[in-house]
Amino acid sequence: MKWIVFIYKVPSNPTKYRASIWRELKRYGSIYLQDGVSLLPDTDDVHLFIGSLAEKVQEFGGQEYTFLSTTFSEDKDQEMMAQFNQARNEEYQEIIPAIERLQSYLEEEEAWEFDDEQLEKIREEFKKCVRQFQSIEARDYFDAELGRTVRLQMDRFRKKLQTY
Repeated sequence: MKWIVFIYKVPSNPTKYRASIWRELKRYGSIYLQDGVSLLPDTDDVHLFIGSLAEKVQEFGGQEYTFLSTTFSEDKDQEMMAQFNQARNEEYQEIIPAIERLQSYLEEEEAWEFDDEQLEKIREEFKKCVRQFQSIEARDYFDAELGRTVRLQMDRFRKKLQTY
């Protein structure tokens, strides 16, 4: 397995520079090996992203180094992939309570009719969950287990919602 190791250092002030780099790396699902050292799988999309992020670091007056790397063992690759999957599973876990809450709304309301406004609010909340799921799925490089579970839960909810 090939990895991209991105090492960076930006000035501590203003703090918005570090926060901006951190947010971008988080958005792409990077894991941190230590402060200022992140790891991503070697893909074309990640190459483009890291290239633009490197430019941003330099614009902020910082330094960056990017390396392609392989691990010395299959076990270490598996460990890295497990870290990525754990991070994605934690993110997927955040969606589950929202879907369960929406499901309970539908179950509670089955005893009487929804008005259009209530139904629209449920649909809008579900759309937020879908966007959140898609965002996580885009950085789920190794198909974290909980992703499949959440997808099935969302599909079931979508089908039930379509009946209203």
